[in-house]
Amino acid sequence: MEIRLARQEDVEDILSILNAASLDLLEKGINQWEYPWDEKVLVKQLGFLYVGTVAGKVICTFGIKDVKDLHVAESGKYLYQIAIHPEYQGKGYGPVITSWACQYSRSLGEELYLDCWAGNQKLKHFYSENGLDYVGDFPEEDYYISVLNASRRGSIEAPGLHCI
Repeated sequence: MEIRLARQEDVEDILSILNAASLDLLEKGINQWEYPWDEKVLVKQLGFLYVGTVAGKVICTFGIKDVKDLHVAESGKYLYQIAIHPEYQGKGYGPVITSWACQYSRSLGEELYLDCWAGNQKLKHFYSENGLDYVGDFPEEDYYISVLNASRRGSIEAPGLHCI
């Protein structure tokens, strides 16, 4: 998988991936995101959004921004809004994303944080299995998020990638 910064022409694909992933989560009883996604919100995130492509096809998206709004650290990077189109889930792309984001953050001398809905035990286990450490649960508007960090164990691995 190749990872690159998202461009304006990717917004339609990103919107499609986020909507498909959101519906898939809702069908599993996981209310991670609002549905449907607003294209204007995505356009405002250009510059922070990335896409993963396989054979030129956009199959996933995620964002990386400063951690300042997460209330767990003074500095660092925040990996957010990770979505893999349901047709490509379970094929090893999730660890590639977390490993790439870890390498990117470390190249900037920053720690990497991410969060998920506190009730999503499967996702929290996935992140733990991929080298992230649980920081804690924190309240949002009407739910809790679990925050994880990539700095403590020092290693996140994926096929062809290694973050030390």
